[in-house]
Amino acid sequence: MTNSIRRWLTMGCLMLAGESIFLLPYMRKTFQTSIEEVFTISSTELGFLSSMFGILALACYFPGGWLADRFSIRTLLSTSLIATGIGGFYILTIPSFTQLLLLHAFWGITSILTFWAALLKATRLWGTPETQGASFGLLEGGRGVVAAIIVTIATAAFAFSDGNADPHAGLTSVAMVYSITPILAGLAVWLILAKDETNTTRPKSRTRDTANLIKKTSKIPEVWLLAVIIFFAYFIYTGSYYFPAYVERGLGETKLFGAQLGVFRDWLRPAAAIAAGVIADRIGISRGIAIGFLVLIVLYGTLFFAPSNTNTYQFLFSQVAIISIMVFALRAIYFALMEECKIPVILTGITVGIVSTLAYTPDIFSHIIAGFFLDYFKGIDGFRYFFGLLSVMAAAGLVSTLALRHKLCILETKKAPSI
Repeated sequence: MTNSIRRWLTMGCLMLAGESIFLLPYMRKTFQTSIEEVFTISSTELGFLSSMFGILALACYFPGGWLADRFSIRTLLSTSLIATGIGGFYILTIPSFTQLLLLHAFWGITSILTFWAALLKATRLWGTPETQGASFGLLEGGRGVVAAIIVTIATAAFAFSDGNADPHAGLTSVAMVYSITPILAGLAVWLILAKDETNTTRPKSRTRDTANLIKKTSKIPEVWLLAVIIFFAYFIYTGSYYFPAYVERGLGETKLFGAQLGVFRDWLRPAAAIAAGVIADRIGISRGIAIGFLVLIVLYGTLFFAPSNTNTYQFLFSQVAIISIMVFALRAIYFALMEECKIPVILTGITVGIVSTLAYTPDIFSHIIAGFFLDYFKGIDGFRYFFGLLSVMAAAGLVSTLALRHKLCILETKKAPSI
């Protein structure tokens, strides 16, 4: 096998691994109502499951980076994927709510502690210093392709099992697809990733004091603004999970129709991520993010003030399409703000750790908030109020982005030579 072929197979494995490991923890994105019916839980209880996953995930970001520097990346990725997939088979036993909480805690460990930092490190090693943007752009776009393909297969399995009439059979088929995929990905990673691409980094003596780097990073105001911007963008992203449930419980459509809408949403991700990177490089990252937030304010506002109905499905699909494109675009480029903020390369890892720990906290509470709206306000009203909240979040994200742009302009002005 030539080096070129192995190089691209490696990226293909990282794409497959990077998405397949999150299929099970985020199964609610497309099959929420079936999960609630099969496990006899409410939307709020389903939110608590996501919160358990989020709590464990947040606790694992920093130690995960430490592990990625001390153990084989190939071993970490393969072990994480296979363990996550095996955990998925436990769903077939229809566990209790308490057991589901423990299962989501387990997934929080396997998908973050021993996986996330290792995946990012493998991606950085795949590229060169001059192609880091392209490397991470390829990873995100490729993950989108994998997500779209797998959710299409899962939806077909759901339909073949007559999931509308028998949600248990339909969800069982989906769980099988979502469990087998990460196991196969783990085997592929083990076979394809070369040892020289997964060597551990064990310096005999540390040249940098981690505590000092954390202290230095925490004193950079732009780091905290970056965390705030990603916080709002990620909260809005988690809101996009609810479109399938919206058409099922809010508009009275079938579970299969909801799943198909989820497939439509996910197929928009690859093109949105790649296009966002290209456009943002031309107009500026922060400007592109500001435009994204502005569009989301308007679109989520329309879902609040003018909700879709059975006579306006063209309007519905337009809303879902534009919102999905915007949230996927924001997700693809928000970490690129580090370059625009002139954060030193030596502080990249610490910055990602601090920002991720703060910015991804919506995993803990966003789904509980959504569950409250959906359980307390029945029918379409619960979704309307939740979408209204997302519009407010987009407005807050826009203000945060404009604040960052203002600060960057001030810094540039101070650096400009006087005439």
